[in-house]
Amino acid sequence: MKNLFGGLLVAAMAVGCAHNEITTMENVPSNKPGVIYLKPGERTPAGEPRVEWKNGSMSVAVSGKTPEGSSTQEVIVNQEMTWTETEYFQDYRSEYQEVRVPGTCSDFECSAGAGKSDLWDAFYSAPSDRKAAALDAAISGIGEVSAKNLVAKGYFKSKPRSWADFTREITTAADRNVIKRSVATMVLENNRYENITKLGYAGNTCKEIKRSCDLYISQLVQVPFQNSREISRSRILDKKAFNVTVNISGSLLLPSEQDIVSLKIDEFGKVASLDSNGYNNYALAAQAVNGNNVVISVKAINRILRPLSNNMILKESYVFVAEKPTLILDIDTQYIPGKEDPNAQLIVDYTVQACEYGWTGTCGFSEWKNLKQGSAIITAARTSITVDVPRKHKTQIKYRITRKNSLYFDGKGLNVRETDEIKTAK
Repeated sequence: MKNLFGGLLVAAMAVGCAHNEITTMENVPSNKPGVIYLKPGERTPAGEPRVEWKNGSMSVAVSGKTPEGSSTQEVIVNQEMTWTETEYFQDYRSEYQEVRVPGTCSDFECSAGAGKSDLWDAFYSAPSDRKAAALDAAISGIGEVSAKNLVAKGYFKSKPRSWADFTREITTAADRNVIKRSVATMVLENNRYENITKLGYAGNTCKEIKRSCDLYISQLVQVPFQNSREISRSRILDKKAFNVTVNISGSLLLPSEQDIVSLKIDEFGKVASLDSNGYNNYALAAQAVNGNNVVISVKAINRILRPLSNNMILKESYVFVAEKPTLILDIDTQYIPGKEDPNAQLIVDYTVQACEYGWTGTCGFSEWKNLKQGSAIITAARTSITVDVPRKHKTQIKYRITRKNSLYFDGKGLNVRETDEIKTAK
């Protein structure tokens, strides 16, 4: 886009813009209210400019180690002029183009054959609305579009009496741009044996005479062209700086957890929006603006209860300990409730399954029986549960771990898990 400066264009822009008067002046120290000065070399907006204040932003992190977070930051709120411009650029598109390549052409000398063919008969006897389809069926490689063009331009009004006459008709149509030269190549070279035979020109014997020639093929190529797109431009006209202090309270976070609270501040120093990412939902509790100094209170309104992680089980084993079948669970201690969650309990509910094995040492699926059910409280990194089972039995344990009455986790628990099998002595 050209640089446009001048009184007439400036006046036109001023009339079209309801928000600002746009003019061009050199050596102007600052903008007066409602007037935007374009410096030399700047482009005049293509569309009507829009002037508005853009909210400033800040983020505060709180963690389980410091759940009562406080942060003071400088927040800049900008007044921006935005407009759209048409940008032109070189682009590429794919197009089929005729490409000339060196090759070999074939001429035929045939002792007989004057075009006696059922396909020609079908073409010349077809009604006018079916002639193009009949020609497409008769000539291999001609195609529907080229067949329609040939019929519309009056080609093949009479039947060619020889292959040479047929070749002349196709070549003339290509020279006059009725059909593409690549189509002529398809008909006369690529499909020459099929066409000379089915159109009735082969006769008893034909002699093929080859010669060097230029052939035409259709290739997909990348073609440059000038494309355009609408782009957004912006320029800062004014700004306001606020010293913003955010105090966060009420967060329920474990030591390894963290929440990010994000705020948008408008041109008056007020909170325009509040969002959070993490384990709690937050709401604005209070805000006070004193000049450029802003104090904001944010309070957690509820904890988002989350499921237990399968990674909490560090190791699981079902083995003999002092000749007693024993389930041993090693647990990540961060999932074991402490004083921060006084009513919570980490519970394992389990079912011992057994079957009596015979001389094969195996148990069928339907032979497993629930032998015993029980529950235990997990209070340490390792929990061992010893069970009594009959001799000469194969046993396994199914269990589920749940953190109940928790302020931090939901009560659904992990999916049921199944241990390996062990055999008691005979």
